[in-house]
Amino acid sequence: MDKLTVFINNEIVFEYDRDLTIEDQQLAFLDRMDADMERGIKIRGELLVNPDSQQRATFVAMNLIKALQQDNEAVISASCAYLANRHPALIEVHANDHDNAVKIELIEE
Repeated sequence: MDKLTVFINNEIVFEYDRDLTIEDQQLAFLDRMDADMERGIKIRGELLVNPDSQQRATFVAMNLIKALQQDNEAVISASCAYLANRHPALIEVHANDHDNAVKIELIEE
């Protein structure tokens, strides 16, 4: 099974099966996520007007971490699907507390 593994403070907290089929309706939702992010996103209080692919992935990963902490299955599912679909080489998401902020690191194979 091909997985996307999510770590918080070096502990595995979630594994997403990348082999799951994403239905057309879900793909349309991922497209809407991209369209929403085209209007700008905030990362660590900084507004990014035209975020690139890596900045979008970081933004989605931050939302994924928040959703995991809040046990929000819908956002967890959408975030993982986005990361797996838009970043096929991504194998791990690491979130670590660092100086009162969360540092996100995306690991590709």
